[in-house]
Amino acid sequence: MPKTPSLLNFIVKNSGLYFKGMKNMLSQGLPMDLAGMVGEFGAGTKKAAAAPGQKVACFTAGFPVEFLRTFDVWPGFPEAYACSAGMEKISQDLIEHAEGMGYSRDLCSYMKTSVGAFDKGYPVDFGGSPVPDFYVGTNGVCDTHAKWFENEARRHGRPYFAMDVPCAVSGKDEARWKIDCDYIVAQLYELIKFLEEQTGKAFDEKKFMDIIHKSQECNRLYLEFFEYRKKMPAAEYFIFMRVFMFPVFGQWDQDAAIKYYQKVLDKMKKRYAQAPEKIGPPEKYRLMWEGITLWYGADFYKELEKKGAYIVYEPYTESSGFRKKRTETVDETFRQMALEFTTACYVLSLEDRIPFFEQKIAEYRIDGLILHGNMSCRPSAAGLQDLKTAIEKSMKIPVLILTCDMMDPRAFAEGQIQTRTDAFIEMMEENKKQKQQQIQAGGTGQWQTIDR
Repeated sequence: MPKTPSLLNFIVKNSGLYFKGMKNMLSQGLPMDLAGMVGEFGAGTKKAAAAPGQKVACFTAGFPVEFLRTFDVWPGFPEAYACSAGMEKISQDLIEHAEGMGYSRDLCSYMKTSVGAFDKGYPVDFGGSPVPDFYVGTNGVCDTHAKWFENEARRHGRPYFAMDVPCAVSGKDEARWKIDCDYIVAQLYELIKFLEEQTGKAFDEKKFMDIIHKSQECNRLYLEFFEYRKKMPAAEYFIFMRVFMFPVFGQWDQDAAIKYYQKVLDKMKKRYAQAPEKIGPPEKYRLMWEGITLWYGADFYKELEKKGAYIVYEPYTESSGFRKKRTETVDETFRQMALEFTTACYVLSLEDRIPFFEQKIAEYRIDGLILHGNMSCRPSAAGLQDLKTAIEKSMKIPVLILTCDMMDPRAFAEGQIQTRTDAFIEMMEENKKQKQQQIQAGGTGQWQTIDR
């Protein structure tokens, strides 16, 4: 039976840490209904782990959670629990604890936060994770995820199913895609066999399609919200969006997620129809952020906003909306899943990423791009210098590369980063002036690159 530490026992033993974490979490400024949904997910994990006969599986980001729900398996999400530790600003101690266990500093800080929290007996609310009945993972988002869960399964003596997603590093034609698609579809059928063995239940196609349709509706509502981020001012910014994505990413309560997203969307539609100027403060600079967020770094984003620079778009959160097309049969669904796996923005080759970025910069009227050179996610940070050069040349906007870490604040050099972001904002301001001068002179008004 899966085990997960008790929050009450944790509070008794770590009262100072608990209140520090809660204070930092509240400082995120999240609406209570969203914070409540995330809290219910953690409570649901603990409840499922303690329930006799209830199967629990831990999954990686990008894994098709709908399969777990079809077999009545509770989807545990260690990465999300680690994110909570980051927002609570307790991740550094957990990472250092994992490194003391022998894990290298070069390894994924999500993994080290989770491993460290588990070893210290922390509950899911503070980065811990249950030992599930089995693990399921994919390299579709990150290669390290697959090895992380393989290692955890070995440590705890649990079964593990790994899904392999081909990643194109150069051009991809229709014939290559069909081969990759067939390869992924075959693995989805293998996944069904694995889940039947683990649960003793047969695959129910009708139940699966009902869950898929709810997932697709949840994704539709979530992605529609991005249309309101294209407006000026945008509906919401990065600090909110990085948590707003969890209900669609985790799919732990589809009905609640659909209801919540519909409520938020209805509210946005009404507000923009009646008084768009009251949506938020004026945006002097509209930013795009590429890469995983700084979970401990809410203050960094708030400082940007104080200077009039707001992150209005990031592929990171949009990529959480996997199900982009309604399907009607199991086979069609599997084929569509294969397409979604192989065309997600984080598996695009550089030659495909450049036009993707150019399109998004135009759609969201971006003034500047920040690229996160994530020390914990080297594959996603690969090619950033080439991307920077290409975007500066084609879109004529400033591009800043920040070398940090999503969970480890030791990699955040505050003084250096402040100096570089101040210079970045000055470049955006100068570009705005040049654009206005060109318009007044009868030119095109396109952005000009500032010499470094």
